[in-house]
Amino acid sequence: MIFGITRLSSFILSLSSCFFNIGGTPVAADRPEDPIRVGYFSGTRTALLMRAYANNEFEKAGLPVEFYTAKFRSKEYKLIPRSITRFNEESGGSFYAGKIRGTELTDGIIDDKLDMAMIGEGSFLEALYAGKPLVAIAELGHDVKEHSGHVLIIRNGIKVKSPKDLLGKILVSRRAGPGDAAFLKAFLDKFGVDIKKDILQLSSAKLPKNLEEKKKLPKDKVIVVDDLYEDLRDKGTTNGVIDGGYFHLQSLEDDWISRNFYLLQPLHAWADPELSHALLVCHKDYLRNNRQRLIKLIEVYIKRVKYEHSLSYEERTNTSYNNPRIDRGLKMACNIQGLNYPQYDLIPTVSVELLYGVQRLLIKYGDFKEKNIQMGDFVDNSLVYAALKYLGISAKDDHWQSEY
Repeated sequence: MIFGITRLSSFILSLSSCFFNIGGTPVAADRPEDPIRVGYFSGTRTALLMRAYANNEFEKAGLPVEFYTAKFRSKEYKLIPRSITRFNEESGGSFYAGKIRGTELTDGIIDDKLDMAMIGEGSFLEALYAGKPLVAIAELGHDVKEHSGHVLIIRNGIKVKSPKDLLGKILVSRRAGPGDAAFLKAFLDKFGVDIKKDILQLSSAKLPKNLEEKKKLPKDKVIVVDDLYEDLRDKGTTNGVIDGGYFHLQSLEDDWISRNFYLLQPLHAWADPELSHALLVCHKDYLRNNRQRLIKLIEVYIKRVKYEHSLSYEERTNTSYNNPRIDRGLKMACNIQGLNYPQYDLIPTVSVELLYGVQRLLIKYGDFKEKNIQMGDFVDNSLVYAALKYLGISAKDDHWQSEY
């Protein structure tokens, strides 16, 4: 079975064979004929909008939209080709297209290189703490209760039954917003590790390069490395340096992970999985000047959600595809030990309550201080409601079942 849950609260057209330079900072999208420049990070919480983009669905609705991202370790934005297969081919190996932090995308909005962006929950909170005048206008993919899209994995041969079994082990989280690191700390806390006394925090630059260097680390601490670049993660999981960590569920589809690691716990075993969600955000000024265009964009998004909900099990899981790295962007659901990719809601409102929950998580397990932020001032669900009204969709249509 494949699972998914909805929360009321809150193929391919090949345009280009490769990424190409923008050629400088584009002109702001202040006229109807100017494309909306959307910042994109590659992941299962943003894949649905990528599928809509690749299928030319925005242009079919009369709305020019361009997706931009950056190459691995680059700050230069490039136009994404309208081909998921091509994009994923270029995302593999040393290219790592779209492996960009949400905080970098919000900087792109402030610097007028982007009009809006898809970012994770932690990056949004980090932006608010930094005083960036952003507003979240729709929720994208989110983990679902009981069927998480994120997991804690451990290397085969390491038996973990108590906190002491993690001493001397290196656990990592990927280069992302602050949410991944906080979820890893939350796991350790829930598992019984004294996060103030028993953790040795290392920067990614201090990750041992080999097993000889690893032997020099203390055996009475859990060694944690956050914000790890993907190439360092790949090397560390291959050469035995990394013993586990907080990973996306889809990592277990990769042979090099599934051969060497096993699932210890899914996210929902230690935290509310719906705290892990992505958001569509823009500058408050851009929203004020482009409201109708953004409503149209959300209409396209909701229609894509409705279409995907109508598909069969076989269509959503794409069982006919044999190369997950190339074709994964076409895949909408999975079943890995009863777990699923993040899913999307037909009524994609942003939950202020969840954002406060994220804030509490980041205060307890991250570097965030207590701060009185009125989350409602940075959320505008009226565009979603306007789009739903235009499409004739109401709560009675929101019947996405948790099992199908």
